Amino acid sequence: MFEEIYLLILAVLLDRIFREPPTFAHPVVWFGKLIAIFQRLFLKMERSGAIVHFLLGFALGAMLILFAIFLAKIPLPQPLQFLWHLYLLFSSISIWSMVEHAENCIKKDFDPAEVQKIVSRDTSRLSDFQLRSAVIESTAENFVDGVFAPLFYFSIFGIVGAIVYRAINTADAMIGYRGRYEYFGKFVARLDDALNFIPARLSLLFFEILRRGSFAYGLKNKVKFNGCTISAMSYVLGVKLEKPGYYSLPGRDPEKKDVERAVNVFKALSLASVAFSALILLLRDFSFA
Repeated sequence: MFEEIYLLILAVLLDRIFREPPTFAHPVVWFGKLIAIFQRLFLKMERSGAIVHFLLGFALGAMLILFAIFLAKIPLPQPLQFLWHLYLLFSSISIWSMVEHAENCIKKDFDPAEVQKIVSRDTSRLSDFQLRSAVIESTAENFVDGVFAPLFYFSIFGIVGAIVYRAINTADAMIGYRGRYEYFGKFVARLDDALNFIPARLSLLFFEILRRGSFAYGLKNKVKFNGCTISAMSYVLGVKLEKPGYYSLPGRDPEKKDVERAVNVFKALSLASVAFSALILLLRDFSFA
């Protein structure tokens, strides 16, 4: 009856101990290799026009979803199936690896090369305050992508929900942006937006616990479609968060101690997310008992 709750607790423990699965055996790496195959096809068809690019991206999205479902539905005898699902859930969340990356940035005094590991923008051109801002923003955004959203979908749809979310989120990170891949990545980008719509906004309730008014502030000042948590983090810490050329949230310039506070907020929010997911699973178990 409580199998999924056991999966949740053990997956969080594995995340605490090991951070991430080994690279060669990481489902996210497998998704990345499938995406890379379609990227090579895109390069061969780059002059074909927007419609062809979009259809290729749609086919990629469909293949990723089917592959993720296949991984979740591999028929195995117990206890192998339990262990396999545990491994998939463990690989779908990213709590302590995010903490480790952020803390490494702090330890190395926000060296641009270190910050570059967790953000997509060119860190070589950022000021000291912007580098600290980038780490805080990444921490806030990864709370949804790496913790709350996969646990949210796991609590509702089981392991299929978590691993499908991770597949689409991986594709969005690789090709879901404007420029060369704009139409090729449009389907997965919009699908990722749709999957994050409810988790991004629901997660603001946890920020509200930390500082009253966070929910309203996050909704009103979201820096992008699902950027609610970046605004909420800015509000909780009382600091200015800025991505040059895109947005600038008001507040004082963040200092080192503010980044440390952001990491602690991330830990607290992650713990609350685990508890929330466990509560949903308990309600599901008792409602169908």
